[in-house]
Amino acid sequence: MVGWGAVVAALLVWGVLSSFYTVQAFEEAVVLRFGSFHAVNGPGFHGRLPFGIDKVYKGEVTTVLREEFGYRTISPGVRSEFDYDSPKVIAEATMLTGDLNLAMVNWEVRFKIRNLRDFLFEVQDPTETLRDVSQAVMRAEVGNRSVDEVLTLDRPAIEVAVAERMQVQLDAYRCGIHIVKVNLKRVDPPFEVKDAFNEVNRSIQERDRIINEAEGQRNEKIPAARGAADRMIKEAEGYKIGRKNRADGDVQAFLAILGEYRKAEEVTRRRLYLEAMAELLPKLGDITIIDGAQGGVLKHLDLGPEEGR
Repeated sequence: MVGWGAVVAALLVWGVLSSFYTVQAFEEAVVLRFGSFHAVNGPGFHGRLPFGIDKVYKGEVTTVLREEFGYRTISPGVRSEFDYDSPKVIAEATMLTGDLNLAMVNWEVRFKIRNLRDFLFEVQDPTETLRDVSQAVMRAEVGNRSVDEVLTLDRPAIEVAVAERMQVQLDAYRCGIHIVKVNLKRVDPPFEVKDAFNEVNRSIQERDRIINEAEGQRNEKIPAARGAADRMIKEAEGYKIGRKNRADGDVQAFLAILGEYRKAEEVTRRRLYLEAMAELLPKLGDITIIDGAQGGVLKHLDLGPEEGR
């Protein structure tokens, strides 16, 4: 009787302990009843059928998880240590670009569990599936670009494209994973040609610096040139208006004189002649006439200043 009592007590304890479970705030729990899916429960205290009838599988659905490619973190911290040289890591990192050059690509994928049921039961190893998909997509994106684009120009575009294509494929496999971010950590040329690529990068930076300086000078000189051009245009327009007004005045004066001339042509002609000569002769100075018939020099019209008289 004592033995049976111990067995019954043990069964009771087991039944009580296996009839409830707790889900943490960052978790969800999938419940299987007799091996078939029954429910998904969120954080809190929950009951279940005892003696293993209900089996509970928990997962951290709010935690951002991370997978590394082309490198491995050996010891995280202020001075983290990384492995870039092991054969598996080098094999992951080495990629062929679209112009048949090699690039060493190191990246990480940050993800969360979006559907715990799919994550646990639809794919045998969802994390390994994510790694395979990430490598395939990254190699395809790198293979569609030149080495210069991969090293410098297209890094943000590659991150976005890889994340989008990974999400599509993982959803098709029903992995229950949500891609949060793809980060390109380092993109380097192979060690053998790294110095040459660094020299190219320095040349690109120098080119960009010269371009920026030229842009600055252009932005400084073009407004000044436009201001000078506007000033010249306005001065020319003012000169045009002045000339036109003077010409109109001359025309009006000429028409007035013409009207007076037609009233008394002989008198007006003589007056105009005398006025013209009065204006012109003082500017001429001494005039000397040589007459071949007289055989000498004759001063004529001595209208100069009266010096020496």
